[in-house]
Amino acid sequence: MKTLPVEKNLRILVVDDNRAIHQDFRKILIGEDLTGEVATMEAALFGEAMDTRQTVRFELDSAYQGKEAVELTQRALAEGRPYAMAFMDVRMPPGWDGIETTSRIWEIDPEMQVVICTAYSDYSWDQMSGRLGHPDRLVILKKPFDNVEALQMATALTEKWHLARQARAQMANLEELVEVRTRELRTAKEVAEVASKAKSEFLANMSHEIRTPMNGVIGMTGLLLDTELDPLQREYAETIRTSAETLLTVINDVLDFSKIEAGKLTFEMLDFDLVDTVESTVDMLAERAQAKGLELVAKFAPNLPRMVRGDPGRLRQILTNLLGNAVKFTERGEIVVSAALENETTTHVTMRFDVRDTGVGIPAAVQPHLFQAFSQADSSTTRKYGGTGLGLAISRRLVEMMQGRIGVSSEPGSGSDFWFCARFEKTDLADVAFAPEPDGWSNLRVLVVDDNATSRQILRHQIFAWKLQKGSAASGHEALKALREAAAEGRPYTVALLDSQMPEMDGLTLAHAIKDDPAIAATHLIVLTPRGHVPQPEALAAAKIAAALPKPVKQSRLLDCLVTLIGKSIAPVLAPKASAARPLSPALQARLRDVRLLIAEDNVVNQKVALGQLKRLGCAAEAVGNGLEVIEALLRYPYPVVFMDVQMPEMDGYESTRAIRQRERDASCPWERPVHIIALTANAMQGDREKCLAIGMNDYISKPVRGEEMQEALERWIDPSRASPA
Repeated sequence: MKTLPVEKNLRILVVDDNRAIHQDFRKILIGEDLTGEVATMEAALFGEAMDTRQTVRFELDSAYQGKEAVELTQRALAEGRPYAMAFMDVRMPPGWDGIETTSRIWEIDPEMQVVICTAYSDYSWDQMSGRLGHPDRLVILKKPFDNVEALQMATALTEKWHLARQARAQMANLEELVEVRTRELRTAKEVAEVASKAKSEFLANMSHEIRTPMNGVIGMTGLLLDTELDPLQREYAETIRTSAETLLTVINDVLDFSKIEAGKLTFEMLDFDLVDTVESTVDMLAERAQAKGLELVAKFAPNLPRMVRGDPGRLRQILTNLLGNAVKFTERGEIVVSAALENETTTHVTMRFDVRDTGVGIPAAVQPHLFQAFSQADSSTTRKYGGTGLGLAISRRLVEMMQGRIGVSSEPGSGSDFWFCARFEKTDLADVAFAPEPDGWSNLRVLVVDDNATSRQILRHQIFAWKLQKGSAASGHEALKALREAAAEGRPYTVALLDSQMPEMDGLTLAHAIKDDPAIAATHLIVLTPRGHVPQPEALAAAKIAAALPKPVKQSRLLDCLVTLIGKSIAPVLAPKASAARPLSPALQARLRDVRLLIAEDNVVNQKVALGQLKRLGCAAEAVGNGLEVIEALLRYPYPVVFMDVQMPEMDGYESTRAIRQRERDASCPWERPVHIIALTANAMQGDREKCLAIGMNDYISKPVRGEEMQEALERWIDPSRASPA
């Protein structure tokens, strides 16, 4: 901003006890009787055209003593017309001299520019600067000075004062603007925080309200499926359970996406087995894939580090999303999950995971949008496959939080390869070692018989990695030929892995043919079956099959089976059915026989579900409807464990827990201390588990609750050394 000269402050204070000096300054700065020497010098400085001083005059005030100068300065400030500068004589007897006067003026008006007029006879420069410092407002003018010097200083210092004042004004305006913007941003932030809090509260309430009835649906369906049902009734019940599980997946996707958006999703750092994590994830999807006739296999690179440090749950979540999509969009063929080492440093490893299918494929134009929220390749309302469109968006954000990247390679009709890279810390734990090599292990031969080329290749590579000699066959007839030729050469196969579902000749038929041929009957047979379809022991015994393993085959399980067969015996090794419940530990069985447990739940349906689930565990239990009734029940009977719902009328689970813990601090507490309290709640947002534990609960289970989760919580009650739920 440019300021016109007439707007500038041209007020000058002349402080000198000599009245003649005042008259001289008036002639120089105001122009009175401007003739002679002054005019000649001005013309020499500014030229003949310099006549602005005739229209712009400095405004001079005179003070003859220091105190008078201070009074004039105070009056000018009070009038809002301060002096821009002062010409200050040093020697002004009697009273304050120029140095003292300058010091006092700056106490009143620190912005005033001061020219000290001195012959250095009273003070040296060091003395003056020692008393006044070296401020940029101080100039020394040595006497005798000429008129041009005085004019130059007056012009320069008033302009300097003006520019400094202008800069301060602009800075003040800027600071005010910044303050206004800061207030606006603060207000916007507060509004956003309120909105975020409202969103979080809404999500928490919706989660609770949806999970509560879902607990009843899934729990009651599970209890129903444990009863005697005819085939049609069982089909209906299975459909209800499948639909409920699908709805629960949608709820979890929405909650996870909301947590990510709110920045509230956290990662655990645990040492875990990478191979086991991938295989267990594949296991979860195996039955669904096999129901569609799909081959689902896992493939691991030879140099893959097994033990790493990170969050196995989040890795499993990403793989589940990608595998679920692969199963959904593949009608025939196979799905291959592979893991390999991409790069490593001294402290970290980066792993690449691929989920390759032979499904419908994805057009190139659609691929860039797949990882956006609520986006699908087919967004029409009549799309065939359904889903929220959040799975890939959640996976992308999780991968980014794991310092990785995610992508897809696909062509319509040729399947898809969804891949991602994730970074993990190296762990101090040594990689999980395989069982020690039995004597003569490397001389043994294993034949892989499977009509699926990928399955054959993966099993052959794994067997070779274990230093076993391998062979393969794509059909039963090819297998018989290979077994007979090997026997004739004197290099018979020790073990044959037989796929149970092959065209022309299935695994059981092939097993009978092998055992009926004396030349190859000594071969140990392991049949590989779809999950949940293990043949009956009688059928295995009739075919002289030594072991049955579910597909996809876990490395550790296959190795254990081979060691058992080759090293010790050929007693039938049957893998448990996927639906078989894990037996209770002897310690828990003994404890549950002698006690009753308490359920605190205001929803009647959920009371029945929990009581039924505990009954299946062989446990006697009773139910109450709120926190007050919990305390009353404890006064009647010393329940060692309370499954405590959080949201209940009259007194909720938090208040009840606090009251119980407070009572237990009293020496006269009527029950055995401490009661083991397990939160049984539909509150499943980030921080809910921590809140439950912080107020004094011992464990946490989110609804809908499965019987297995109740059993695990009770096992932790008996054995606190077990890992707490993630």
